Amino acid sequence: MNYNYLFFVLGFLIVLGIFLLKIWIGLFLRFKWGQTPKSYGPERHLVLKAGTPTMGGVIFVVLTFIASLFLNVKSGNAMETLILWWLPLGGAAVGFLDDFIKLSKRSSEGLTSRAKLFGQIIVVLPWSWIASREINLFFSQYLPAIPSGLAFIFLAFFALGLYNALNITDGLDGLAAGASAISLVILLLVSNIDSCIISVIIGLACTLSFLWYNSHPAKVFMGDVGAHFIAGLLMGNVALSGHILLIIPISFIFGIEIVSVILQVISFRCFGKRIFKMSPLHHHFELCGWPEGHIVIRFWLVHLVGASLLMALLARQVI
Repeated sequence: MNYNYLFFVLGFLIVLGIFLLKIWIGLFLRFKWGQTPKSYGPERHLVLKAGTPTMGGVIFVVLTFIASLFLNVKSGNAMETLILWWLPLGGAAVGFLDDFIKLSKRSSEGLTSRAKLFGQIIVVLPWSWIASREINLFFSQYLPAIPSGLAFIFLAFFALGLYNALNITDGLDGLAAGASAISLVILLLVSNIDSCIISVIIGLACTLSFLWYNSHPAKVFMGDVGAHFIAGLLMGNVALSGHILLIIPISFIFGIEIVSVILQVISFRCFGKRIFKMSPLHHHFELCGWPEGHIVIRFWLVHLVGASLLMALLARQVI
């Protein structure tokens, strides 16, 4: 593995991503397409974020195919490639459909919740079945490999959860992209599989070039297509590593965000009271008066610290 060449390609892809996103933003502005914020979100979003170009995640897919000209994305066997890229590309297709419906209807509502979940399941279940039979997953190097039937359940559960957790986290300028970049760096540090390293380099190019325009105030949003792509890339790397518990540190802040939504729903339906002013958690702090930039940076730091501490605990066990 030639790391000098890898980092040269990373720099090239970041610059290319910035250039392509500029064209993408210009296209949306020219035809007056843009994001329609959800009516049940913070009121300030209805004013400040309405009309912002979206679906920037399409460029992630474009960059991936361009990167394949410079990097051997098939450096492993065909099965490795399938396991690594099925989730990001399949998830991006589901997310694209959802975003396209929103855009065409000029609405914040795309696919229904059931339809989106059904689409995610169609992508996730075959992948989980294949991965559970091709990869020896384990909790610890001191324990036997997880039986394939149980591995299938874990993989499907975590893949569906990460799709939705990252999508939920993508609610403030730069939050999901920055946290994803941190997760990708962690994967780059611990991975010893060539195909995984290459995929992480591509993922970093996507997230870092996107942050050029997505940092506050955002000029573009990644949309469901981008959130599903990045979530799928993270999950594919976890699966191929064999270390199933890696999902916990690399999705630390995403897990906190989706748990905050679950707790809010349970509390309101069972007790008629809300734990947070609004969920997911980043909206709670918005309504507490925290500036958006402060929330994003602090959530990045929480993700970095939490992921680092969890990685240190796991290192003795599985890394």
